[in-house]
Amino acid sequence: MAFETTFNKDLARTMARAVNPEEFLDAELVKMKKRAMELNLARETMAQGYKIVLDGLKLAFPNLDMEDKNLVGTPNRMARALLEVCSGLGTDEKEIFSSTFPAENYNDVIILKDIDYTSLCSHHFIPFTGKAHVGYLPDTSKGEESRVVGLSKLAHIVDCHAQRPQLQERMCHNIMNSIKTELKPAGVMVVVEGSHGCLTCRSAKKANASMITSALDGKFRDDSKLRGEFLSLISMNK
Repeated sequence: MAFETTFNKDLARTMARAVNPEEFLDAELVKMKKRAMELNLARETMAQGYKIVLDGLKLAFPNLDMEDKNLVGTPNRMARALLEVCSGLGTDEKEIFSSTFPAENYNDVIILKDIDYTSLCSHHFIPFTGKAHVGYLPDTSKGEESRVVGLSKLAHIVDCHAQRPQLQERMCHNIMNSIKTELKPAGVMVVVEGSHGCLTCRSAKKANASMITSALDGKFRDDSKLRGEFLSLISMNK
């Protein structure tokens, strides 16, 4: 799973900095074993619930073939999939920003655009997918306190807030607030595009409809020219 890969990389980096790596590793192995047991119990509990869901579907539609070989193991697969899609709930956003760099004299906009994400509508538990565009303006007036972050961290913070039961509007603001809190930039702006399964495959059934949300703070809110620059740059090559 994605969160396991990230965890193992973080563990290796932390172990390399430990005063006593062997004692540190022993303690971490105990934590990992406990966490594995918790996840296994969660998966088993969820699989039981999904079995009940399929039984209910059979009651609603008696012609559902519960002996279909493609349904064998489906409750367990559904449980594993949900654990992966919601793995952001187990991510520490402060750890994502644990490594930053001096902004030096860079005082222009930094943008990472077209960040693919998959999230889960908290109203219907149906996936929604799309792209996030993240930009921030380092605050060089703060001297050494002015920080920038590796581009992969911006992608990770999007995943952190997307991979959980979520609303696009809230996700957009949560991404902005995380960057604002951890990097303390002069301004930050986030635009999120989303195609929602609850709109495309049920109810209105509008397959081509997409939702766009934005969240902005600091100079991006105060300066229309800066907002325009951000919107122009994320629209390039489209």
